[in-house]
Amino acid sequence: MFTFLDLLIVVGMALVAGSLVSVLLMFLIRNKTVQRVCFYIAEALSLYVGYVGIRINGCEFLGQTGLAGMLILVSLASLVLSLVKKDNEKLFLAARIATAASLVIGVANALLI
Repeated sequence: MFTFLDLLIVVGMALVAGSLVSVLLMFLIRNKTVQRVCFYIAEALSLYVGYVGIRINGCEFLGQTGLAGMLILVSLASLVLSLVKKDNEKLFLAARIATAASLVIGVANALLI
């Protein structure tokens, strides 16, 4: 039987695995449609991880809470960049890199530190 702490560990592991798979597929797949789908999945995970970072840290750890807020802003900026400049591949690459960095740092901030 799982306790609540066991379920929390399972959810954390699933979040890390989903983040890793979405980031890898976002850069390794050459199909543009699949890249965009993986980008939006990574974007949603990045926003969720930033929200979790703010909720977990609360107002006790202002540095980590501020970092989570900045990661949400980076994630939103990359989403706006990808939606505004759909035809420009260099800007879409920059948006994918920003989202991947935001997701990786957000997972480390929310779950590992």
